[in-house]
Amino acid sequence: MNPRMTLKIYPRPDTFYRGKSSLNFDAIRSKIMLDRSSQGGIYLWVAHVLCGCLVAVLTFLLISSEDRLTIFRAKLV
Repeated sequence: MNPRMTLKIYPRPDTFYRGKSSLNFDAIRSKIMLDRSSQGGIYLWVAHVLCGCLVAVLTFLLISSEDRLTIFRAKLV
């Protein structure tokens, strides 16, 4: 069958596409979400807080260095 002509004919003469189906990507019903344990509650929160603080400190350092380099460049020019 010519694929260029298939799009111009409605309804399509081939029905091969009807036999296909997509995978179930529903996150709530997936095996990983159903079988997960609820252990490590406080450790998980501590890890999130530490990661957040680390990102905040790195962001502050980057912004500060950018401001200082901008001022240095302005004085140099």
